[in-house]
Amino acid sequence: MKVVCFLPDSIAFQNKLGMLTRSAGVDFQPCKTEEEAKIFAAKEKHERFFLFADARKVDFLKEFSFSYPESRIIVILQESLQKVIPSLMDCANIQCFVATNNGEFDARELILLLKKFETKDYPGLDKHLGFPSIFNEKKIKNQIDKREALTNLEGFIIKIGGNTERFQHYAHRVCELADELLLNAVFDANPRMKNCARHEAFELEDSETVKMKWGFDGEVFGISVSDPFGTLSKKTVMQYIDENQKTESMGKRVSGGLGIKLIFDRLHHFIVNVKPGKMTEVVCLMRFEKRFKDFDSRLRSFHFFVVEEKH
Repeated sequence: MKVVCFLPDSIAFQNKLGMLTRSAGVDFQPCKTEEEAKIFAAKEKHERFFLFADARKVDFLKEFSFSYPESRIIVILQESLQKVIPSLMDCANIQCFVATNNGEFDARELILLLKKFETKDYPGLDKHLGFPSIFNEKKIKNQIDKREALTNLEGFIIKIGGNTERFQHYAHRVCELADELLLNAVFDANPRMKNCARHEAFELEDSETVKMKWGFDGEVFGISVSDPFGTLSKKTVMQYIDENQKTESMGKRVSGGLGIKLIFDRLHHFIVNVKPGKMTEVVCLMRFEKRFKDFDSRLRSFHFFVVEEKH
């Protein structure tokens, strides 16, 4: 696996990325100029390789995406994803947006990302939480199951926080997020349910069952919701994250991404794994900061993976 890095204005990021990739046994090539990056890409034109570049290099990213469609691009964010997305919406091979906070990016996020690229094994909440994680899982087929899942989720978060006011508030936030994820999976993803009102009671067939899983490793809290349809697209997610889209018009648009803006405000790391026509898994990760303003001010990461068939 080969990585080319073009972060000439962020030497600290480039050095740290080089350290992480080399420790993972990855061939890492830092570039000081756009021309160097293009020369590397031209040599690797018929092989899959990965470009790490700064989100502010918009023209370079657009040109690189068009010229080297076999590449996979990872964009390093130093400002909010909502501001960046409009100009990069049509770059099809941008796969991940990696946030930096306080001049640092999350080493564990990048190590996991490199591991996923190497193994092509993308789904699974357990990959994102360290040992010893405590996991809970609930299958949802109807309104009663959904209510029980949210009640159990709320109780779990309040319990790990010692029933403090702060964790009661976090529990409320996460349950709002989970409710949206479940509604998306039950109604928007399912062709049979697409025209049903989201507030009405529902009954899913066995083959339509939605699964919710959640856990905490003492540092990061994670929740995932999966459906058996595999219809969510990267462009749908990006359109809904885009801050230029008006919230009041969202309900008028046909999409499996309804509610993504609400979801995105309540997490730090948003991962989507799609096996087209077979499975969508949405993973949301967050850190329960001591102050809500610290939680809210963190930049958000977004990763999108198409699960490849194993031969």
